[in-house]
Amino acid sequence: MKDTRTKILRTAARLFAKKGFSGTSVRDIVSAAGENVSAVNYHFGSKQKLYQATLEYLVNSFRKRISNGQANTLSAKEIQALSYPQALGRLHQVLDTLIEQGFRREHLPLERIFTQVELESASMRKMLLSYMIPFQERPLALMQKLTGLAPKSPELVLVTHAIFSQVSLTECHRLAMSHILGNFNHQPALRKKVKQTIWNNTLAILNSYQQGKK
Repeated sequence: MKDTRTKILRTAARLFAKKGFSGTSVRDIVSAAGENVSAVNYHFGSKQKLYQATLEYLVNSFRKRISNGQANTLSAKEIQALSYPQALGRLHQVLDTLIEQGFRREHLPLERIFTQVELESASMRKMLLSYMIPFQERPLALMQKLTGLAPKSPELVLVTHAIFSQVSLTECHRLAMSHILGNFNHQPALRKKVKQTIWNNTLAILNSYQQGKK
């Protein structure tokens, strides 16, 4: 039963990412998964609930891939208890992990669903954000620790997204970058260069806040 549910979720993720909610039918999903409509009804109840479960599945998979004992496994209170060097080390680990995932295209379905949701209804956008927004709490806490900015302040939110958007590249941006660099294979030397460049940019931003405290 568990294998059937997971197979349907993986297939649904691929098709929803490709054609969106309205462009994907339950029959499309079960046909591609080698299952029948009754399996969807049994495990999910409806197409809407299957979509919701697919989002949850993708977000949870994303969380597991980037946690690995790093900052996103800590509570906001635990993050505040870290020393500055410890918090900086956590941030470095998280950014490197996200960069690797970007090169490996591991969260591509979630990226594509984000794009599709923008073209669909406000209620679906709200559903997707309800899963993703809580995931932002720990990066915000980590950046608050490193910058000293007030929690939930506009500047903290903008700085956090400025740093993390360096690695949360869209599929389109990755393709453009690879084309300009003339390298679609993302060999270790290129990955190392990208990581170092992003980390240098991050340190420059964080150092500006440390200088402001002096």
